[in-house]
Amino acid sequence: MIKCPSCGGEMQYDPKNQKVKCQYCGSLFDTQELEKNMKESKAQEDTYEGKQYQCTECGATLLNFDDTAITFCSYCGSQAMLEDKMITQNNPDVVIPFQKTKEECIEAYRQKVSQFVFAPSYMKSDTVVDRFRGIYMPYGIYDLKYEGSATSIGQKYSCRRGDYNYYDDYSIVAEDVNTSYHGVSFDLVSKFYDNFSTSIPFLIKDAVPFNPAYLAGYYADCLDVKKEVYDNMAKSIVMPDLQKRFQSHKEYARYGCTAPNIILKTEPKVGMFPVYFLAIRNQKNDAIHYAVVNGQTGKVAIEIPIDFKKYFLLSVIIAMVIFVLLNMSTTLKPTTVLVFSLVASIISFFFSKAQLRRIKEKVEHSTDIGYTSVHRNAPLKGDKPSEMGMNAALKAAAQDKKQKQKEDKKLSRKFLFKEILAILISAIVLCMHMVEDTYYYVAAITALVLVVLSFSDLVKEHNLMVSNKLPQFEKRGGDFSG
Repeated sequence: MIKCPSCGGEMQYDPKNQKVKCQYCGSLFDTQELEKNMKESKAQEDTYEGKQYQCTECGATLLNFDDTAITFCSYCGSQAMLEDKMITQNNPDVVIPFQKTKEECIEAYRQKVSQFVFAPSYMKSDTVVDRFRGIYMPYGIYDLKYEGSATSIGQKYSCRRGDYNYYDDYSIVAEDVNTSYHGVSFDLVSKFYDNFSTSIPFLIKDAVPFNPAYLAGYYADCLDVKKEVYDNMAKSIVMPDLQKRFQSHKEYARYGCTAPNIILKTEPKVGMFPVYFLAIRNQKNDAIHYAVVNGQTGKVAIEIPIDFKKYFLLSVIIAMVIFVLLNMSTTLKPTTVLVFSLVASIISFFFSKAQLRRIKEKVEHSTDIGYTSVHRNAPLKGDKPSEMGMNAALKAAAQDKKQKQKEDKKLSRKFLFKEILAILISAIVLCMHMVEDTYYYVAAITALVLVVLSFSDLVKEHNLMVSNKLPQFEKRGGDFSG
């Protein structure tokens, strides 16, 4: 806990002044000055303390650094946050201090939401946006380097003799290779989903040695993802650039050599990065949407559902305008209307198919490396599960996969049935070459009705894709020990 040296009041880090400000007497203090005072008051210098609060509804855990109680959960919006105990955390290596105020965060959020015509009105209310909370999220920071020699093999056409082409083999050795990459980062909180963390990248140049004074007035999350989980991902990000640099050398191009297959060494550190986090419950109170704002750059990532009433009203207006313009400019033939219905059905089908795939990825967290490493018991280097435990895990995984397949089929039938039926009706009537126009009109009207209904399904799919069920989280914990 950080107290004002002048009056003993609560302190808060002020992003505007880049100093710590007393909330009672208004005194400003340099972070280094406060850190010195804190070190003098305790023997250990590699840990910091925080008051732990846990949500009884979803199990999320947050650390608080002043005497005010946490009144609601940042992750699920529940009012049931219970104070647990004072806990000690190992210091991370670095921290990026908050540089954006809460007011700037709210303004950035409002501007983002205003860009979406169909955004529900409740997402813009003062009551909702005021629940933004500044949280320091633990990130793994990866420095990658390679020192030594690198050998590449290449071939170059030499000559042709009879029916054979001859090539000369070449070996190029690069001596004293010394390359490094710094600041590749990934969040180390399994429930801070990767799609959010990658959408609000941080600038590592602003990172400073960790100082608990930066935490004053904010909250902190606890890491539960091992740093080693993202080793391969960090390497895959920098390797294309490294290979490009090798191949750009004239000797490599001259002899057709590929870039050498070198192994980068990783040196992961832990940092605390600033995030403004907001959980928005929908009007039915059965799902939640998330918004995050980068506390360093102000970049926003948000899940925005579609207000069906707004969507329906605007769609009707646009449809009426298009109908009037078409009716004034040309005479619509029944076959033309049916072809239009067929094309609209096919487009709707592929849109729906793509959205269902994204919904499946989100529900299963199949593209979220951090989440799967924690919640699917993915074996990491050094793990040695027992044979019995492994068999039980495999059996549970098989049952889970079977259940997911059933759910996928059910979801596909629910959302793709109308498009498929519209395509079949349109295609069959067009192929039958009916003489009477009545058949074409009936088929076209039927297909168009199904298409309209399918577009309403697209809205439902989108809202499902940007929603999270409640409760969404399990109990978690951890510290900053490597």
